[in-house]
Amino acid sequence: MATKPNVLIFGGLDYLAPILALQLVPALPAEPLISHIRIVDKFLVNPPTTRIPKAFLKALGERTDLIEYRQANLTVPSVVAKCFSDPAPNGLPYTHIIDCTGEIMPGRHVEIYIQTTFNPALNIARASAAQMARNPGSIKAHIRFAAPFYDHPQINKRYKETDPEVWKPRSLQCVWWHETIRAVGSIEGLPLVVLRCGSVYGQGFFAFEATAMVHLALVYKHLGREMKLLWSPDLPKNCIHSSDFAGVTWRAAEWISTMTRKEADALAGASIPPSYDDSVTSQICPEAILASAGSVVIPTFNMVDECDATQATLSGTISRVFGVEIGFLGSSPDAFDGKSFGQVFQEATEVHLEAWNEIITKANPPVPDTPLSPFMPPSLIEEHGNGLDGERIKKLLKYKYRYPQFDERAIRDYINWCRSEGIWPETHLYTEV
Repeated sequence: MATKPNVLIFGGLDYLAPILALQLVPALPAEPLISHIRIVDKFLVNPPTTRIPKAFLKALGERTDLIEYRQANLTVPSVVAKCFSDPAPNGLPYTHIIDCTGEIMPGRHVEIYIQTTFNPALNIARASAAQMARNPGSIKAHIRFAAPFYDHPQINKRYKETDPEVWKPRSLQCVWWHETIRAVGSIEGLPLVVLRCGSVYGQGFFAFEATAMVHLALVYKHLGREMKLLWSPDLPKNCIHSSDFAGVTWRAAEWISTMTRKEADALAGASIPPSYDDSVTSQICPEAILASAGSVVIPTFNMVDECDATQATLSGTISRVFGVEIGFLGSSPDAFDGKSFGQVFQEATEVHLEAWNEIITKANPPVPDTPLSPFMPPSLIEEHGNGLDGERIKKLLKYKYRYPQFDERAIRDYINWCRSEGIWPETHLYTEV
């Protein structure tokens, strides 16, 4: 019988790592899909210094033979190298590397993005390559994510991985996520797959756009008012459920584990162009791949579900679940009544957070420390579509979605999961079980 893989997950304790670990180590009596998982991140778990799902904390305590957690500083190369060199309990090396690291907060200085996004990912990729040099063939898969922070200028187009226009970063944050995958992708022979995700929602996720819209609907139910959204109802908002986010990640790792990087490039390669941002210089970041080097070819998949969501379809589903009316302000100057986007954002945020505070403090029981919130930073509310073509996942990975679309079942399952975590505000505004 073939040995099950040892999996090394870096980062993601506050989003992907628990979901993926629970899929790979399902509840007894089901058989685990792996021999061992080592998760490494900056947070503590005892006591937790970030919100962690209860089921994962339970598994971490009960399945110590299969799941290990290490708190570590991933900006230090020697620390990362030790995570590789310390063998799993079965004495074998880690073969499947999942890199979930990266700064998700917008508005930081370039030095912060280099320190918290570029450097950890490059440390992990170099340690992965070093293990391959010591033990050829010992790394079967190396997964890295591309965040959904790009400009999609054509509202009616769904961009494929190979479309050059799909790789235009819209912020400094995205520039350094983008330059990170270029640097990692330049390591010769690394069995790399880049997964570019849509908006993620569902169990295990406490924030982000599609999830925040669910909380926002509860706010407008509380206010008894129509929920007005900015921009066009046709603005693309492709998304993916958290369980499929984890499922596609593992399927991609299995896929590349059966072939060489050269073979994977031939099947799913995408030319990742330079960002051409002024911050990408050898003076600011000596290890960056400069624009003069041209594009970097990497096996890449757009990780979105099958429903081709737009603002209209997302809001329509939410409207049916919560019974709120939803309209659209559009993007004309008249829609803002002479105010700037910043003023509109600030005023709306104040209304939303005040109402949310009333909801969570008057809930039965009150949940004042819930991580749930209707707040979305301006970078998520600005007029940026997320229009991705996900056909390559179905064609090459043959992946079957657990939640093929953002529908009423998905929302209700998410709310019931929040209830099981003790973080959903129980109120007459939503009583569906």
